[in-house]
Amino acid sequence: MSQIVEKMRQEIISRSCRFEEQTKGTKDEYNIYREHIQYVYKYAVMLSEDKNVDGEVVELAALLHDISMTDMTLDRSRHNELGADIAEQLLRKNHYPEDKTHLVKKCILNHSKKRREYRNTTEEQILVDADGLSHFEAVNQIYSLARAVMGLSEEDSVRFVQDKLTADYDELSDDLKYLVKDKYGKVMAAKCAEDVLQC
Repeated sequence: MSQIVEKMRQEIISRSCRFEEQTKGTKDEYNIYREHIQYVYKYAVMLSEDKNVDGEVVELAALLHDISMTDMTLDRSRHNELGADIAEQLLRKNHYPEDKTHLVKKCILNHSKKRREYRNTTEEQILVDADGLSHFEAVNQIYSLARAVMGLSEEDSVRFVQDKLTADYDELSDDLKYLVKDKYGKVMAAKCAEDVLQC
């Protein structure tokens, strides 16, 4: 792990812990590093192996892709845009090369399915794949988000999980879909919370 990657890892850990402390005891209590980003990072590193990519760019994008989610005042529906801007500021502050900063920013900006048509690098797709694979490991957390945080009914929470994982499955590279195909099938066949939570 390079010095800049470790510095950004510490930055996202610090922001995640601060957010968790600020929301302690509320329905919004969450540590995004511990519950999400570390898994995205793990997948991103694995998916970068033996590929002709800038591994450091991928690592930084994985660590910073949801950084705006650590600030309750920011619009979550624009988390990719806001996160890209925050990452750019942090990397510039640390004198990271401008060309590589641009690549990290582009990965973060385009990891949203709303920006699928703008993706044109392997680094961007690796982030999308890593993010999607991490969601398949977090079915229970996604259901809890829908039910406890968003206040959806059981039926709507099941549908929320199904919609979320369908979007992730559709975004995954074709050569990775086999990894989650069985779980995806079980989630799509779920009729109630118990079915989803057993996936």
